Amino acid sequence: MPTVHARSFATQRLRAGQSIKVIQSSGGQVVDFWAFSLPSTTSFPRYMSMTHTRSTLHKLLPSLQESFLDNRRDPILTIVEDTSPGIHDVLFAACSPERYLQLGASAGHDNCASNLFEAVKKIEDPSFLYLLEFMQHGWMPDPLNLFMNVAVDKNKLTCLNPESKAGDFITLMAEQDCLVAMSACPMDVSACNEGEPTSVEFQVL
Repeated sequence: MPTVHARSFATQRLRAGQSIKVIQSSGGQVVDFWAFSLPSTTSFPRYMSMTHTRSTLHKLLPSLQESFLDNRRDPILTIVEDTSPGIHDVLFAACSPERYLQLGASAGHDNCASNLFEAVKKIEDPSFLYLLEFMQHGWMPDPLNLFMNVAVDKNKLTCLNPESKAGDFITLMAEQDCLVAMSACPMDVSACNEGEPTSVEFQVL
């Protein structure tokens, strides 16, 4: 079964109707997750958008059989199964070099933003490389932070350890042809992962 190694990344091309299952190997590991529609080199990227999903559904997170939307408000991925406690984050940006410096970590700390950039660079299909043009200028969509536990209390956000356990999984079905990118979050200087970052597995169905 393919693996997203701890602190690293993986990509997967999905056709409409295919599903991807993301599985906790050890439990308590956050996975930053992005999806990009088949590219058009003449327009701005179409991508899974947390902002458009929240504002259309009028809630933080889709329920089972509901879809995440792209930035044109079209369905891109639908939650078809979730054996975890169903706690996922749609508010936090991907960790980045700048964020780790703010937290007092040394320069060069592994991070999800750089993982996404490197993931796109390694894609063999050259039609996706146009995404680099936007990323090189600082653009990056907010991820779906799978298994991340963020408590919302009025105007306060608190990041807690995940409640997912080994073997828990979520399955997302593609509503359109897309590329997904995953980063096994390397956060180890504040609450996010339950201890040292670990690997996760995935399966295309």
